[in-house]
Order: sequence, then C-alpha cells, then structure tokens
Amino acid sequence: MKSPFKSKDQENVSVPWQASMEVKDLIKPITIRRVRLVKTAFACIVGLAAGIFAFWLIFSPPSGETLVKEMIKAAGGIDQWKSIQDGSFVRAHRLYNETGDVIKQSEETFYFKNNPGGQQLLINSKTPQGNQVKVSRDETGYWALRNELEVDPVRLAKEEEFICDDENCSPLCASEMALYRMSFPFRLADYGVRPRNAGKSTLNGKEVILLDVTYDPAIGKDRWVFYVDPATKLIRKIEHYPTLKDNVQPEEVFLSDFKREGNIMLSHSNKYYRSNGRILEEYLITDVKFNSELKSDFFDRPQQISMIAQ
Repeated sequence: MKSPFKSKDQENVSVPWQASMEVKDLIKPITIRRVRLVKTAFACIVGLAAGIFAFWLIFSPPSGETLVKEMIKAAGGIDQWKSIQDGSFVRAHRLYNETGDVIKQSEETFYFKNNPGGQQLLINSKTPQGNQVKVSRDETGYWALRNELEVDPVRLAKEEEFICDDENCSPLCASEMALYRMSFPFRLADYGVRPRNAGKSTLNGKEVILLDVTYDPAIGKDRWVFYVDPATKLIRKIEHYPTLKDNVQPEEVFLSDFKREGNIMLSHSNKYYRSNGRILEEYLITDVKFNSELKSDFFDRPQQISMIAQ
C-alpha cells in the first residue's frame, strides 16, 4: 500500500541503520538504545580481554630470564659480583661411610683472579696423607709442587683426584668446576645461557621453582637444573647433566647454610647423598675473602722449578 503523503517526485533516500534504529526508538522508546547496547557490549569485551591480560601478567609464572634476574638480585646483584677482582676461600672435603662417620678429610684453599682475558686459579691443598700440594697455570702452562718439590701436574692431579678420567681433562678441571658452581647464579647472566622456567616441584616437602638451563651449542652442550626457593630466590639444589641425552644420571648437589660474604650471599655447605638418602660427601666453605689484592705474579710458577711443557 502506497503512502498518501508521498509525492510522485519524491526520491527514495537510503537512511543509515543507526539513524533508522534511533528513529524507531523515538517512535517506540526502549530503555537502552540498540546502538548503545552494541557499543557497550564491545567495550565490555575489550575490558574483559584487558583484564585477562593484566591477570596473566600478574599471576603467570616468570620467564626463565626474569627468574635469573631475581636470583641474581637475591644473591647480591650483578654489579657487586662484577666488582670482585680476586679472592680466596677455604674448602674442606669430608667423605662419609654408610653409617655417617667421616672416613676421609682434606682441605684446600682456592685463590682466583678475574682478568679481562680469563680467570686465573691456584689450588693449595693439604691432602689426607699430610702432603702440601699446589697446582696452577701461568702463560707457559700448568705447574705443580708437592711439599715444595716440582712434580708433573697431570700425574699429581690424577693421584690427588683433582682430575677426571677424560684424556682432555686439565689438572685444574675439578677445581675450575667447583669455582664455577660457587659462582651461581651470577654465571647464568653469561652470554649463550638459555634459561627456562620449568614450573614447580617439591624438595624435601617444600615447594620449589625449577629453572632448566641449557646453552648455545657453540658455548656448551651440558644442562643444569636449579631448584629455587620461591620466597628467597636462593638455590637449594643443583642437578648437572653432562650431556643433553635422555636417561643421563645427573650430579646432584644440595646447597645450605647461606650467609653473606661482604655483599654476596653464598652457600657454605654443599652435600652429596647416596641413593639410600644417607650423606656421601660434603664440602664446607670458610674464610672467604674478596678483593684481597693478589699480586700480579701470584700465579706464576716458582723460580726454583723448571718449566714442564704441556
């Protein structure tokens, strides 16, 4: 039916749908206009999405990189660590039998110096047999003394168990690894480290965060897993896997007795356990000294010994 009010010359005009709804709403009012309803719904969806994103940012687990930063901060901060030029500490080693009695004990003093070209290390050890041995390296190679007499550094390292069975292992290999472990978590800021937050677990009935660390293949092909206290961000346990292969038994070290040495928080007790839960061995750290201003020639071989080609 045609409208009696429409002129023959009147053109058909297209009216936008928003205006059409507004006109209809004026003719038949409703509580909320449909256009506003659509806009409100869109705003609610955007707000909900923003809320979910904010919730995820606040309550989602930190990334591996973030966790490393928190661990370094808890241990004293990277600036404090980088300010250490040299130092020393005493490490006592205790070996236990099945009943928990000490059956072997030794003590060694680590001296180290951080240089732009790398780290220098000297071990001064008192063996269970009562011998005083020294092992170090200078520009010409490794050198060693037993009771102030020159000895072959490789042979000495094997006799005193400073070295593993790998043919390419150096006389200072075990000592360098010990110093490397002591440098955690600061060494996790090194180039090529790939940290990953592996979620939560339990250690001795307490909740911990697992930090799974691998390296750029050009840097290293081993793997470390750190059990981190969620409250203090201190390392409670370290697992070291020599390769990335499956079913590899890791070396497990339990860290305790955390105390500050200057501005650095260090574990002073590292323990290893047997499969039955009894203690196997323990390393105790004492007499820590940082920035003791070791002389530049401290690590050079003594003049009284000859040079052994390495």
